[in-house]
Formats: sequence, C-alpha cells, structure tokens
Amino acid sequence: MISKLRTALFTLFFTFTVAQAGLVDAISIIVDDQPITLYEIYKTEQRLGLPKKKAVEYMIKQKLRDEELKRLGIQVDEFDVNDEIEKIARKNGIDSLELRTLMAKRGVDWDEYKKQVKEKLLQERLYERILSTKIQPPSEETLKEYYRLHIDEFSIPEAIEVIQYSAPDRRALAEAIKNPMAEVPGVTRQAQTVRSDRINRQLLFLLTQTPKGKFTQIVPVQGQFVAFYVQDFINPRPIPYEQVKQQVYMKWMEEKRKEAIASHFKKLRAAANIVVLRAP
Repeated sequence: MISKLRTALFTLFFTFTVAQAGLVDAISIIVDDQPITLYEIYKTEQRLGLPKKKAVEYMIKQKLRDEELKRLGIQVDEFDVNDEIEKIARKNGIDSLELRTLMAKRGVDWDEYKKQVKEKLLQERLYERILSTKIQPPSEETLKEYYRLHIDEFSIPEAIEVIQYSAPDRRALAEAIKNPMAEVPGVTRQAQTVRSDRINRQLLFLLTQTPKGKFTQIVPVQGQFVAFYVQDFINPRPIPYEQVKQQVYMKWMEEKRKEAIASHFKKLRAAANIVVLRAP
C-alpha cells in the first residue's frame, strides 16, 4: 500500500514538473513568425530588472530589430568584434590581452563580453542606416533656441550635494545602487557637498550630466569602485552659448537621434503582425 502511494505521488510530481517545464518553454507571443517564449520573457525580467510589461515590450523590439538587421543585410563577424575590442583596449592604454585579463579579474566572462560587443556593433550599424536620411543639420537659430530652452543643462553649479557609494567589489556596488535602502556588505556611503572649483573636469562633467535623484555610472578610483547619488545642484550659473556651442550641438543631435529611432520602431511595431498566444 505504501509502495503504491509512493509511486502515485512520484507520478503526480513528475507530471506536474513536466507540465511546468512545458509551460515555461511555451510560446507566449509571435512577432512576424518569430516566437517569444515565457522563459525568454522571464529571463529578460531577471537580467535587466524590468517589470513584466516592459520586458515584453523589450523582447518585441528585439525581434523587430532582428528583422531589420536581416532586411538591411547588416552583419558583424568575428573580425569586426576583435577589431572593436582592440580599439576599446587602445583607448584605455592597454592591448586586448590585458583587457581580457582585466575583465577576468572583474568576473566578466570573455565570451559574454564579446557577445555584448557584437550586439553593440549591430545596433550602431543599424541605427546609422536608419538615421542616414532622417536628420538634417541644425541651423544656428535652432541651436540657440535649444540652448535657451535647456539652459539648466548648460549651467555649472557652485557646488553639488551627493552621496558617495564606494566598494572594492563592483557587483556589490551595483547591488547597492539597485537597492539604495539596503545594507550591502562592503559598500560604504558618505554624504558630502562637492565644490565645482575643487574637482577635476571629468568628475564635474560626470556629476553635472547626471539628473538629480539618479546615480552616476560606476567608475574605478584608486582600487575602489565608486558611484555618486546626486541630491542637488547649488546655485547653478549658465555658461555662455559660444563656450558650449559644441555641447549644445551634440545634445540636440542625440535628442533627434532618439526621436528618430523611437519613431522608426513605432512604425515597425504598428506594421508588425503580433499575436499573443499566452499572456506572460
């Protein structure tokens, strides 16, 4: 009797497990004959820290992007990836072998890094093709108007109130940034007011380009990894237009690029055949 009960329980557990596995691998959405599984959506949520709805939109955009790459014949081969890695290494004053060693010390898998470089190149080449006929150079009047409307972005504060997050381990610091209220072992915090005339230009640029209430990117500093949470800019003063004309142009171009890319994919999405088989 006990043996039969055990057999029945095992069969029930096995059937449930198989059913669950089938559900996880099941197709959720089809985008122009390209399937998106429930598992892919789940992994995207976990990897990018996105809520389910945004993870779904991200996956749909990825499928549309893959279609555009194929339609336009855009490819990236091993030579392209290695060449890009050499360029990245040279910019940092090292060679590709030293870069690989550095990545290993930071716990970054080399094959995964190469995959990221390939994805970056594919996206850059796709965007370049999309934008090649969409943006016309701005006039002087256009740039001056953009400067006037975004004067806060071209101002230097006398001081910046920040909270400095530091850690010897990059992953620990990234976890603290993801959960600022949590106590992450190895991560220290220090509130401070930084005077603009007492820090180097690179740090000043990093801080002033970060919106209030946001973290800067993580940067290595003397054997530690550091990020700053920007709290407030004190007494900002506009920089004369002629001194920041190039920055105004770059910001205007970046904004137009984002608008053009968003518009392009919005049209692709509207024209795509998207079928939801199972709600994620």
